[in-house]
Amino acid sequence: MKKTFILWISTFVVVFLVSYFKIIFSENYPVSGTISIDGEKITYKLDKQAYGSSHTIMIRTDLNDLDMKAIILNNNFRDTLSFIKSNGFYKTTFERKTTGQSFEYKVLIRKNETERIIPVNSTVQFFFFGKISRMLAILHWLFLFSGLILITRTGLDYFNDNLKAKKIILLSDVIWLTFLFLINPLYLSYKYEYINHLITPIENLFPLSYLIIFIILIITTILIFRKSFQKKPVSLIGAVLVLIAYLLS
Repeated sequence: MKKTFILWISTFVVVFLVSYFKIIFSENYPVSGTISIDGEKITYKLDKQAYGSSHTIMIRTDLNDLDMKAIILNNNFRDTLSFIKSNGFYKTTFERKTTGQSFEYKVLIRKNETERIIPVNSTVQFFFFGKISRMLAILHWLFLFSGLILITRTGLDYFNDNLKAKKIILLSDVIWLTFLFLINPLYLSYKYEYINHLITPIENLFPLSYLIIFIILIITTILIFRKSFQKKPVSLIGAVLVLIAYLLS
């Protein structure tokens, strides 16, 4: 019982770490940092994407007399949006109907004679995706991470004396099959606004990395159920390959 508990805790830790590294090294990870004006810190997180028709950017500082503007740049126009101080944050809102779906921006901060631009010597590329309902977003998250957790737990059965790999891998197959062919295509259809707008190429709904994970799962399942193969190393190698494919997706 104690070993099983440790294996499940280890599973959650591994999936969390893999997901964390995937997020922070993603090209869509926000540009963040801290600058100083008159000895006061200004902490910023400049997002690169949002879902829906509007998105609010917030910058944290205790300074009350800053003149802060977001400079919007795209092929059609150049515009500025003023920030308003509220509850310790300077806030401004991007509206898709005025900025367009895709644009670049940077933030200009002035205080008396001091002027700073963030990010330094560059701009942030921003993109509006389609609106996704909360229920669909929760289902997408639930099936994705349930699948990854069960696959990882199958691999960690390598360290278990009472093998349960067969039961767990079958459950993993069912969850990933549902995610790949039902939940994720619907999620992508709303994210990229395919519904009622485009005839969607079938390959756009089934990312290659997720198909690779599915193939690895099927091969691992077959080998685990074959008596001629050692179940422990097969389950461990399969789980490692799945996590690598997810990390690189």
